[in-house]
Amino acid sequence: TRQFVEQGLYQGRSLLTLDLTRCTGCDECTKACVRQHGTASHGQPITRLVREGLRFGDFLVATSCRSCRDAYCMIGCPVDAIHRGRHHQIVIEDHCIGCGLCARNCPYDNISMDVDTRVQMEADDPDRPGQTRQVARPKAATCDLCDAEGHEKSPTPRCVYSCPHDAAHRMTGEELLERVLGTRR
Repeated sequence: TRQFVEQGLYQGRSLLTLDLTRCTGCDECTKACVRQHGTASHGQPITRLVREGLRFGDFLVATSCRSCRDAYCMIGCPVDAIHRGRHHQIVIEDHCIGCGLCARNCPYDNISMDVDTRVQMEADDPDRPGQTRQVARPKAATCDLCDAEGHEKSPTPRCVYSCPHDAAHRMTGEELLERVLGTRR
């Protein structure tokens, strides 16, 4: 359908879809994401998904990395900190400098820029012109399907497996289209 193409859903290798006929808004998917990643990547707990996004049929396509076929986010990283993992997921390494290019390149707003409290940098002090102060450096964050290191044979994203209502699913764009059109084989 036209909406499928306009929303770029055909790009998705791993869309986080929420079946709106089952989802109660309990937010267990988001809580599980925070629990899984803890403070390891940013020195503070952050989520890699937002339970908001596009709607397609009875599904909400959450704001979470789609593991796109053509991942524009990977173009031009000045420190080569973003790459694909074993399951085609997008992985952002610790040496990310927080320039935000990947977030700007993602046409679906699925990369967030959060401060990494583990790394301090010098910045202008707005309260004291001409002076600097230490601040936490920004760092990109996105869903890595809970397997950034690629240790698992197949990814087990906690957002999906923690849903008590079987509403959260990871699927390709084609699988979503088949479900919505009722042509699932």
